Order: sequence, then structure tokens, then C-alpha cells
Amino acid sequence: MDPLSSKANTHPLAKPVVILIALLLLLAPLFRAGNTPVASLMLQWLALAVLVASLWAPRALPLSRGETAFILLLALTPLLYLIPLPTTFIDALPGRDLYVAGLALLAPISDAASQTATDAVTQAAAPTSAAATDTVAPALKPLSITPQLTRAAGLALLVPLAVFIGSRALGARGLLLLAQLLLVIAVLEAILGLVQYGTAQSGDMILAVSGRSGNSAVGTYANRNHLAGLLAMTLPVTLALLYDSLGRERSASGSGHWRRRAAFLGSARGNAALLYAAAALILLVGVVFTRSRMGISMVILGVLLTTLLFARRIGGSNTFGVTGSVIAIALGFGIAIGLAPVLDRFSVAGLTEDGRVELFSAALLRIGQLFPVGTGPGTFPSAFPPVQPVGFGALFPNHAHNDYLEWIMDAGIVAVVLIVLALILYLRQWTRVYSRNEWTRSRFLQAGAGIGLLLIALHELVDYNLAIPANQAYFALLAGLFFMPPERLETAGERRRQRRTPDLDQPAAASRPQAQGRKAGEADSAPTVNTISGAAPPPDQIENPFKA
Repeated sequence: MDPLSSKANTHPLAKPVVILIALLLLLAPLFRAGNTPVASLMLQWLALAVLVASLWAPRALPLSRGETAFILLLALTPLLYLIPLPTTFIDALPGRDLYVAGLALLAPISDAASQTATDAVTQAAAPTSAAATDTVAPALKPLSITPQLTRAAGLALLVPLAVFIGSRALGARGLLLLAQLLLVIAVLEAILGLVQYGTAQSGDMILAVSGRSGNSAVGTYANRNHLAGLLAMTLPVTLALLYDSLGRERSASGSGHWRRRAAFLGSARGNAALLYAAAALILLVGVVFTRSRMGISMVILGVLLTTLLFARRIGGSNTFGVTGSVIAIALGFGIAIGLAPVLDRFSVAGLTEDGRVELFSAALLRIGQLFPVGTGPGTFPSAFPPVQPVGFGALFPNHAHNDYLEWIMDAGIVAVVLIVLALILYLRQWTRVYSRNEWTRSRFLQAGAGIGLLLIALHELVDYNLAIPANQAYFALLAGLFFMPPERLETAGERRRQRRTPDLDQPAAASRPQAQGRKAGEADSAPTVNTISGAAPPPDQIENPFKA
């Protein structure tokens, strides 16, 4: 079967998958962006439903070997750290001597408590119970120093894995629908953040979250940086849809005039372009009022990258020509330059107050002590206190504010392999997405998603967006869109339009001038020879009724 045919690309449960993912995306930002026990449980049950529907027909999922290997390794990593192994082997691992000494100190207390509980049950069974309470070190224990945290980390992976795998079961229309839904969610979050910032001046904030994010736009998130992460990774997708919509309406002859371009704004696609432009403006303003230094920096980088990538492909094939490209580049760089003073204004006060430098240094020290095994996924809160800076006082950080350091500290060499493999897959996919030919809407979407992934990956150098369930789901959606094979996203109409493009290397397939010197009375059946190539026209070529 042709892999590009509609039947080959159709998943039998594509519609239920779209509905389930859409529901998950809508519910994800509620209740502190899914970062509460009840919200997490709800999202994980939805993720299980998405996985069951998607894996109902696993052969319909276009996953490469590299992607499959990454997914399996990522999903199996928490299980690997929960496998019981000999205690002597576990205690001999790098960095475990501290835990062995701590357990030895706690052993007498544990023995005394056990003996007291035994005596309280019954005196008659005292000899048997006393024998049973002798301290015996367990023969087996898992690699994770806190197994319950590792189990929780494994369950948290259900949401991003389900969204990524489910999105690969969809076609161009389903992915476009989900991308537009993500855009709506981001715009609503930005508007809520702007309302919060404005009303905070009078002491009344909608859905306020106490803490360091006061007087900032936070949306339904508990941290302004996480809202900024959502808006920053969504902005490139919005700009991609905007650039795709501009100039798509063309006349039959392919000629274009500025009057016709102006009339385009009154068409359906013109209205869509205006909506995308308004959405991009709201996202830009929303990021500014989060007052997130890294968020504003990523928006500046995102505007520059999208401008450089899309300016020469407005409407798919640079409908507005060189003039349109110059205007787009000037506008993009103007926005980036205009945001620079805003970044400086909001960032100066907090550069030395958040303690990230001390936190990173301590995390690197702990990595050196625990490498190459680590302490188990999700165990950072338990593993970090031995190296916590004194200046933190009674505050115990739950995250390293650098996901890469936290992952390597938790999972050691396995995390390094996952990070390197993800980078290789990302760079390889760009060689498939980037094309010098005319770009379809799906190509714009994939490129925008790729830039969004880059922005959030850079943001993770100073934050932990990918530990928040809502941002995990949105990141996974962009990843599913970006890593989809580009040829599967081309609609039938787009493929037909590409096939109708004349091939200049085969003049026999193009329209040919009639041979000169043909006399009126010659038989119509006589083949007309092409004076340029010398080839006869195809038998089904239509005779020109207006020729002399």
C-alpha cells in the first residue's frame, strides 16, 4: 500500500484520540496547571485513555526506531530504579555511604520502637516476637533512595508520553485543530495574566497565588516563569500560522497587485491572518507582564528565529516578494529590539536575589558525588539537602531550577543518554522539515513547533517547566507535531498541486509550441514535432482552437 495514501495514514480511532487529547489540553492548566494531587490523577487517567486508543493500532503510528528507543528508555527508567537489587551492591554505589551511615544511626531508634510495639501486643508471644524483631538488614532494596518519589515520577510521565504518542496517530487536520486549541488556551492564559497584573495595583487579584510571583501575571500557574514558558513556546506556532495565512489567496493567473493583496484582508484567510496577528500581540504583551527574565529573553529569540525562517516564505512561496521579506524582517527585529529595554527594566532587581548560582553549584557538586547512577527519578528533594548552601536557611528547594542538572543528578548516565538522543533526533528532524520548495501549512506548523521546542529547552536551563503537568502536555503536543514525517501531513490537495508544477527538465511534459510550416489541410492525425526538443506531443494533448 502506498504510504502516502489516505488509508495508510488513517488511524482507526483518530477521532476519539483527538477528542481525548483536546479534553486533556483543556483541563491541564486548571488547578495550578495540574500541579495538585487531584488534578494530576485526573490527567493521568485521561492519559491512559489516550494511550489505549492510540496503541489500539500501533502500526498506524509513524514512529521511527530512534523515537521508539527514546520512548521505551524514558518509560522504563523509573522502573529500572525500582528493581530490587542486593543491598551490598546498592550501598557500595558512589554517594551512598552517607545514606548507609544515616540508616545505621537510625537503626537503634527503629529497634526500640519495634520492641515497644511488640510488648504492647501480648506478653504471651513475647519470645517469638522478640526473635522476630531482631534487626536484620534487608537482602534487597531498589536503586532509588526514595521509591515513592520515583513511582510518582514514573506516573507523571504518562501525560507527556500519551500526548506525544496520541498526536502521532493524527493527520494534518487533527494536528491543526489541536495547535489552534493550544493557541486559544495560551491567549486566555495571557489575558488572565494581564487582568491579574492590572488589578493587583489595587490589591485585588483574580486567582492569586501567594509568593514571589506577586505583582506579576501568572494565569492559572503557581509561578510566573511557567506561564512565560507556555506563552514563549506557543508564540512561534502563532507566527507560523500568521505567515502561512498571509497572501495565500491568489488569482488564477498567479499575478499579484497590492490592490488584490489588500482585498485579501476581507477574505476568510485574511480574517484568520488578522486573528493570528492579534493572538501574537496578546502573547507578546502577556510575556512582558509575567516579568520573567528568561521568558522575555526566549520571546526575543523566538521572534528573531521565526522572522529569519519565515520572512522569505510568506504565504508558502514569498507571495509579497523581496519587499514583503524586508518589511517582515524589519518588523521582527524592531519587536526584538523594543523588548530589550523591557527585559532590562524587569530583570535588574532580581539578578542576585534568586540564589540560582549557588543552587547550580551545589547541584553540580552532588552530581559529582552520585554519578554515574544517581539516586532515582524524582528524588531531588531527598538527595539535595546534604549539599544545600547554608545561605538557604530553612528553605529546602524541590527543584534545581535547571532540569538538565536535576535529571542527571537523579538518573545519572541514563539521563545523559536520553538528553543526547533527544538532541540528535531534534537536529535530524530539522533536515526533514526544512525545505527549499514551497511550504505548505503543515510545514509552517512543524517549523513553528520546532522553534517552540528549542525555546522551552533553553528555558529549562534556569527553570523546571517540564516538571509542570500542563507544560508537559503542551511540550509533548509540539514534539508530536514537529517529529511527524512531513509527507504524512500533506493533504491530498497539496500533493496534487505539487504534481501539477511544471518540470522544466522534461519539456515533453509541458505545453509545446506547434511546429511551424504546418499547412492547413494536413491530416490532424499527423504528429506535430516540437521544434525545441524534437519530441512528439502526447496523444491526449488538446488542440489549440485559436491557433492561426
